[in-house]
Amino acid sequence: MLNLSSDAKPSPDLRLYEKLMMLFPGYRGYKEKELVRETDRVVRDELYRRLKKCVGGLKNYYSSIASSTGSTPLTERLEKLIYKIDSLAERTRHAPYGYKPLFHAIKVDEEVLNKMLEHDLRLGEIAEALEKAASNPPSSITDAEPFLANIERLAKEYEVMLEGRDSLLSGYRR
Repeated sequence: MLNLSSDAKPSPDLRLYEKLMMLFPGYRGYKEKELVRETDRVVRDELYRRLKKCVGGLKNYYSSIASSTGSTPLTERLEKLIYKIDSLAERTRHAPYGYKPLFHAIKVDEEVLNKMLEHDLRLGEIAEALEKAASNPPSSITDAEPFLANIERLAKEYEVMLEGRDSLLSGYRR
């Protein structure tokens, strides 16, 4: 029988498997990594949501431009940008987890997790900037060029960071 001191007992609020992980030495680290995995999912869901809001803002802008000008190089450029950001949103949503299960062949170490978190922070900053930029389109078509150039730059920066994150988790760098 396992003898526990009063300070080693888990909180009654924890699920059974969480209690077991907290009771036995070595399992706590696995629980912490499981929490990292869950946090990673939440982060990716939020990045996805922000990118989809950006796409929504760009679609609204596209509708207003297309209704007044028809098909132009500007609307074609905007279509490509909408497609690119939507594609980035889907890649983000389905990106690999930052943690592999206990018996997985490839394990992600703490250093890689920390670098991944730094990438996620930067991805969040870029996604926020994209969301804000797309929600504030110019009122004049003459101002569309700097607006689109800024969003294209941010989308490219996001794409590079997302590829860097994937490279970290797969164990190689591009």
